[in-house]
Amino acid sequence: ALSRLSSHPRCSDMDPSAKDSGGCYGGSSGSRCRARSEGAAGGSGGDVEEARRRQWRAMAQQGLSVFFAEQPEVFQRRARRGIPVEHRWQAWKASMRLEDRARPGFYQELLQVENQWTRLIEIDIPRTFPEIPLFDKEQQYSLHRVLNAFANLDPSVGYCQGMNFVAGLLLLVAQNGDFRESPRFEKEEEAFWMLACLMSDGRLGGFYRRHFPLLRRYLWAFDQLVAEHLPDLQAHFTSENVQHAVYLHQWFLTLFINCLPMPMVLAFWDAMVCGGTGAEVILPITVSLLQVLQNVLLSLPFEDIVRFFKTMRNGEQHTDGALIGRLVVAKCGAIQMPEHVLERLRAPLPEDDLGGASPPASPTPGGEEFICSPTQHRTNSDSGGAGDNAAGGGNRSVAAAFGSSSAFSAASAAFEWATPDGGPSLLGSYWRQFSEMGRDLPQGVRNWWEDTRGNWQHRVGMGGSQVVAGKSAGQEHHEF
Repeated sequence: ALSRLSSHPRCSDMDPSAKDSGGCYGGSSGSRCRARSEGAAGGSGGDVEEARRRQWRAMAQQGLSVFFAEQPEVFQRRARRGIPVEHRWQAWKASMRLEDRARPGFYQELLQVENQWTRLIEIDIPRTFPEIPLFDKEQQYSLHRVLNAFANLDPSVGYCQGMNFVAGLLLLVAQNGDFRESPRFEKEEEAFWMLACLMSDGRLGGFYRRHFPLLRRYLWAFDQLVAEHLPDLQAHFTSENVQHAVYLHQWFLTLFINCLPMPMVLAFWDAMVCGGTGAEVILPITVSLLQVLQNVLLSLPFEDIVRFFKTMRNGEQHTDGALIGRLVVAKCGAIQMPEHVLERLRAPLPEDDLGGASPPASPTPGGEEFICSPTQHRTNSDSGGAGDNAAGGGNRSVAAAFGSSSAFSAASAAFEWATPDGGPSLLGSYWRQFSEMGRDLPQGVRNWWEDTRGNWQHRVGMGGSQVVAGKSAGQEHHEF
């Protein structure tokens, strides 16, 4: 499906001279995908790419921060069409006004202090970008410092799995798209302040805070958009017992980094960081991506849908991921975000409640809110290191139920990892619950479950979900 998109005769490239009349949400055309033939328009895809680079070189000569201040709409429109790798980090810094936000010397102070998340960060670091050999021990140490410093900066967020990929991507882009050189301290410090800006100004911190208040809202908002723009896919997923949250919580918590090819991810991030709408753009981007993939997904049963989503990151090796990402961003300009959805997304987030769940971010028809939450690997910073145990909640492994009555939905919601201190996680409970419900599952789901259980049963116990190998070194810290 992605290959067909990248070779579509009407979308073979995006003309950087095309002007869009709308923002990222709606408008008459969004960022237009202009049909160009070499004979009629006088340019090939390579010509368009070179034109884009000339634009950004001219902007850089003027100064990207100056250009952004003087022509923010032009800057944002061009960013949505893709930023050349050699200008990406400077463009992101200009868009976030990083030089005005950084506090000289403060990062060094934050590095001196350990916290209750330090060990948890250490466990996740080796599991970040394992497919990139150049992300070596030195790079991992730099990532650890950034995450640990941020946890000290904002204890209300602290650290949650998924943030390691976000911070890792910032380090990657800060080093011009690869890890070939040893990380320089100034780039590490810039990545830290960029993370801090995204978490505060971009409101990404709400994705990782206790009870995942912003993730709840995004899952609710996505349901609204899918019902309007993808009714056939919604009906197919319902018939196959596929809950959107099963794949969306990974897409959203890693902001696509651990789910899609990196060139495509970077195109999405250009729109998110510099496009003018912040993290909200991931909703129309996700809908747009599913529109591209809809015909393929409609032909797949449950097991193949799950497999398809799991392999998207490594599949389509011979496609132009950067071009596909830009086309998806352009396509999402046609998706209108309803006002009531935007109001809900932008409303103040609830304060943490140590005694129970946060107030509902969005009600279901029955008055309750449901969410599929990955394990939040942290204890609460306001309880003196006691975490949720002080509130009677045990270790912070947030289990959540779905509103759907399907057995698969309820079981999938409980999928979590073993806790790093060796305490019980919900993975064993997930398997036990699935086994008990096996007689109620569709045959295809049962077959998939039996295969999965056979592959994992030797690593995790059914009753207490003890990790049997490598726990002390974090080797069995399961990815979501």
